[in-house]
Amino acid sequence: MKKRNLLIASIFCLGIAFTSCSKSNCKECTNCQTLANATLCEDDFEKTSNYNDQVENYESDGCTCSTK
Repeated sequence: MKKRNLLIASIFCLGIAFTSCSKSNCKECTNCQTLANATLCEDDFEKTSNYNDQVENYESDGCTCSTK
C-alpha cells in the first residue's frame, strides 16, 4: 500500500513540475483595437510558427504585447 501511495505521489509531483515548467514563453497583449486582450503562450500552439503568427496578428491590430 505504501509503495502504491508513493508511486501516485511521485506521478502527481512530476505532473506539477512539468506544468510549472511549461508556458514559460507567454506574451500578454493589451490595448487592442478590435481583438480582445489576451495572453498568448507558446505551449498552447502546436507549432512555434503558429504562436509567432498569432502574436504578429495581435501586434498588427495595434495591441501592445509584452513578455509575461
